[in-house]
Amino acid sequence: MKTWEDVDTFISENYPQVKHISTEELYTLFSNGRTFSLFDIRTPEEFAVSHLHGAVRADNAGEVELLRETFIVAYCSVGVRSAAFVRDLQQQGYLQAFNLKGSLFEWANKGYPLEQDGKSTHKAHPYNAKWGLFLDKKLHSD
Repeated sequence: MKTWEDVDTFISENYPQVKHISTEELYTLFSNGRTFSLFDIRTPEEFAVSHLHGAVRADNAGEVELLRETFIVAYCSVGVRSAAFVRDLQQQGYLQAFNLKGSLFEWANKGYPLEQDGKSTHKAHPYNAKWGLFLDKKLHSD
């Protein structure tokens, strides 16, 4: 996968039932003070570098214990891992679960806020050489 279009196609073909929310829509939810649950599906190392405000790191959907009608947004680096997580949530009956389209990399590329240990940062973990190409180089933590 070399373009965002490739990533979107891969996700839509492999996770056709997954619903998505755009980075702009999520930013609006934050701005309007909407209550929702936010899950970061990246590794502990990635999460430690930066994450979205209020995000809880999770390894799998089995860890989630919320009311089934809870509005949930999940993200990873580009949206592949979080799409699988959302699919699993939907199979558990969470019908208001959404994958963040473009995930943390698109969020960071647009200049939206990230935090590390409760403080603002602009850096993000690039995950690896392949996926790191989707994150602006100036935002790489390494």
